[in-house]
Amino acid sequence: MHSTWSDGFESIESIASYSKKIGYEYVGITDHSQSLKVAHGLSEERVVKKINQIEKINKKLKNFRVLCGTECDIKPNGTLDYSDKILKKFDFVCAGIHSNFKMDSNEATARTIKAIENEYVTFLAHPTCRLMRRREPFDLDMEKIFDTAKETNTYLEINSFPDRLDLNDIHAKLAKERGVNFVIATDAHTLNHLSFIRFGIATARRGWLRKKDILNAHSLKEVEKILGM
Repeated sequence: MHSTWSDGFESIESIASYSKKIGYEYVGITDHSQSLKVAHGLSEERVVKKINQIEKINKKLKNFRVLCGTECDIKPNGTLDYSDKILKKFDFVCAGIHSNFKMDSNEATARTIKAIENEYVTFLAHPTCRLMRRREPFDLDMEKIFDTAKETNTYLEINSFPDRLDLNDIHAKLAKERGVNFVIATDAHTLNHLSFIRFGIATARRGWLRKKDILNAHSLKEVEKILGM
């Protein structure tokens, strides 16, 4: 989810407190990267300050952890919005497209594949970039995306936000059949948005996914081990 460091409406402290209250062991903060000015994306200098703040918050917390991530923009040529020097500082990196949506299938597929081949990318955010009633999904070669995700051990996001639900259930089932794993995210910008997780869970169930297929269905200790924290 997003905090006041970018376009969210809650501080990291309040997110942590609320998430623990509703029964979570951890929460992932994925503020936007520097190119997304409309969402107050973080410069590399601000990223370092945010990482330091999260480290201080975690020292005060018991039986809970704030995972420091980023929703890093994928540029039109498939490179990422932060240098590798910055990317390796995060607990996880969620890469997503937020611009240049009028690409043909080959261009859009190549752009996405190049991004997830970056060694520091953990998740691919809202993979087809659809916005219901507002933007059609990219015409991607999904089989190539799935195969690359499998090869690079990149998780595909099921975005629970009601106007995204991306991946959809059909793609989730196809990706599972090719051995891909997933993360279910709320893309929350307020505390109330955390309840959207139920829509992502429903999408995953419709795609025949199981607990073992979904990273954040695991415990904090298991996640830390899987991500090498």
